Amino acid sequence: MYSYNAICEDGTVLLSPTLKTIKALRARYFRNREMFKDQGPVTEIVVFKGSVSSRRDRIHGYYTSEFKLDRSKPADIHNIFYGRV
Repeated sequence: MYSYNAICEDGTVLLSPTLKTIKALRARYFRNREMFKDQGPVTEIVVFKGSVSSRRDRIHGYYTSEFKLDRSKPADIHNIFYGRV
């Protein structure tokens, strides 16, 4: 199960529902992109893997505003820093 937090330029964080695949998340992001115009441009997307309701989610990866994987930010190190191991 995957979910994302889309971080906007003005500091707003947009949350997604939990979906089964990253492909479904990506499709939902682009389908609902018109609703994001009120908050400003999205600068980063953080994708989480796991059950959000049980607080056992882990950062799966960091993505650009075009939903492309940003390999310059290692998710494993961030998971260690935030105790999500």
